[in-house]
Amino acid sequence: MAAPVRTRVTEADRRHFDFVQTLHRISEALTKKETRLLKFYCIRHIPKGRAEKLKQPIDIFHKLTELDKIDEENLDFVEEILERMGRADLVRDILRPFQPPDRDIPENPELQPGTSTEGASANATTTSSDAFLVIHGQRHMIQETVDRHRQSLASLCGSGRSQIKFRGYKKGKSILVHYSIPQESRALLKHMADHSDPRLVYMGIKSLQINAEAPINVTHKALLFDVKRQYTVDDIEVGCRTRIDQQRTPKNWSRLSALNLFSDTLPLHLQVAESLEYQGFSYGLVQALVQKDQLREQEMKQLIKNLKRAEVDFNTVMTLRSKLTISEHRLKEALENIAALEKELQQAREYAEKAAKQVTSHVTEYRKEKLPGDWSLEYRGEKPPGGWSAQIDDAGDEKTTRGESDVGEKAKEESSEKDADKIAAIPGRLASRAETEAPGICIGDSEQGIISYGERGTEPGQFRYPRGVVVSSNHEIFVADRGNRRVQVHNTEGVYLRHFPTVVPGTEDMEPHDVSLDGNGTLWIVGDGQSADHVVQYSTGGIAMTQFDLKKKDYYRGIAVDMRNSHILVTDATLDEVQVFRPDGSLVRRFRHPEREMQIPRYITVDREGNCLVSDWVTHSIFMFDESGKFLLKFGGEGSGEGQLMNPRGICTDSLGHIIVADYGNRRIQMFTRHGEYIRTIDTGFVAAGVAVGPEGQLVVTNWDSYSVTVFPSYL
Repeated sequence: MAAPVRTRVTEADRRHFDFVQTLHRISEALTKKETRLLKFYCIRHIPKGRAEKLKQPIDIFHKLTELDKIDEENLDFVEEILERMGRADLVRDILRPFQPPDRDIPENPELQPGTSTEGASANATTTSSDAFLVIHGQRHMIQETVDRHRQSLASLCGSGRSQIKFRGYKKGKSILVHYSIPQESRALLKHMADHSDPRLVYMGIKSLQINAEAPINVTHKALLFDVKRQYTVDDIEVGCRTRIDQQRTPKNWSRLSALNLFSDTLPLHLQVAESLEYQGFSYGLVQALVQKDQLREQEMKQLIKNLKRAEVDFNTVMTLRSKLTISEHRLKEALENIAALEKELQQAREYAEKAAKQVTSHVTEYRKEKLPGDWSLEYRGEKPPGGWSAQIDDAGDEKTTRGESDVGEKAKEESSEKDADKIAAIPGRLASRAETEAPGICIGDSEQGIISYGERGTEPGQFRYPRGVVVSSNHEIFVADRGNRRVQVHNTEGVYLRHFPTVVPGTEDMEPHDVSLDGNGTLWIVGDGQSADHVVQYSTGGIAMTQFDLKKKDYYRGIAVDMRNSHILVTDATLDEVQVFRPDGSLVRRFRHPEREMQIPRYITVDREGNCLVSDWVTHSIFMFDESGKFLLKFGGEGSGEGQLMNPRGICTDSLGHIIVADYGNRRIQMFTRHGEYIRTIDTGFVAAGVAVGPEGQLVVTNWDSYSVTVFPSYL
């Protein structure tokens, strides 16, 4: 007896081969950037550590198959990701042709509105409702049509597609379809049907019935505008077609039909406009929307007026507050100076009393002895020739004799002045200051506790042209060591901690220009490489996390992070503008001075209110913009007087809102209010490049010429 013939390649094998071939074609069409995005979409199912080992998209698809997220009969997960990635072409050209072929679904001729074909239980009745839809123009039902209507109903109800269950359908002039919908969606669908919602019109629904209630007719009105027939038309068929052949639309309207009527992101007025190509919509609904928009517009205008009025009041209050802050600081400095003078005056008084006691104890009665200075005189209580005198020996003790003759007031004052001079000249004694100097800080002042570290070189702790600087909340100072192509880290006591090279992932290393911290405690560094400028995100330990490239420029760039929205702001001195990016490198906006007065922007910072401050090296000024890029004010100007600048570089703000500027050409630091009003000057004695403020009020300045960093413990 002959053995049965076994088929070597079955239909199931061919289906599997088509499935693998489809995934392979999609994998070949995805770029490296899209592959990284695909991993990110799957991070909930594939952890980051495992995803890094998957190099190709086909490996990711294989992992999703193992996790039972996709199979030969279900590629919805892949379709959803491709749609969100913007690769609808792959869904259309590769994925959809693989789907199971269209097949007719058998009808249920016994189906009647208000009845259930499956005899749902009482518990199911309380959680779901039967929805009977009469759909225009259908003659049969296939699985793709069922899925499309179920997806549309899920979008309208705001529920998942799995909650909309297909029960059956019945043929006729217009097909009757039975779905099961969530109980809480009944009122919403009835409201849409009452107003002939354009989305129901788009689906071709003629009537809607919930359970055994009376059916609600969905009105299919004529187009809102009467279109003349002589126009040239270019119809684009999208979804089901519900208008008759004679109802054509002008060519300039045809693009509306490409819009997704069920997209949550599509504005409602565009949804309504799009529906004009599908039998019209409820005029009452449109009128209500127009009235609502008019009311909203009036409310917005009134709100804008109130905001402008409040802004004027706020600016007045902030100006007064700024002046009050300046007065408080000046009063505080005056009180500190008075306290120091009172202390020194008390010490001088105590020393004068002590000296007077010593003088009294050293009075000597001479009886025909020789007086000091080789005077030959017999002392009998008379005043010696030349008056009384005082001498100070080498040890600093004062020797004096006192007579009983009266001395005039003027002579007493002169004597007191001379005695004070002699007391001040005694070695080891405290001399009172003749005058009080203006507030300032000088390098090397041990009483101020100023710390300076670094020198020229390539070893750890040495610098070559340090530029940007930032201080973290845990007292770590990060300096962009440009010449050494690295970032060096010290603490606020000047102790070396570590350094790391500024490497651009996968390409090259770069010379860092400036450094900033974001709200997550990671570093953002801008610099230049051989072929392009780069913006790279590093951990505080020096691990590169992400990066994006910029067009190479001839000028140094500055960088700042707006911690409120994580936007990255970078200066472009060639285009005289500031560019704002998201962390993924996508451009948000770019802005400049409206009259191009800002010529060479260098350093940049963002204050607590989101305002952007830029130092301009050519105009010797500081420019302020709001978070949207609108120009607010300009202050500074070339000069060496108070409030004037000479080639300003580094800029930052402190917790009080003060603006601190590195006045490079004048070898000093200047402080301004948030409105650009001059407060005070901090003399450094060197050319300052970068400037930053620490968590406890430390002022950190990079010294371009001496290749060092200076930390002022307090600058207020």
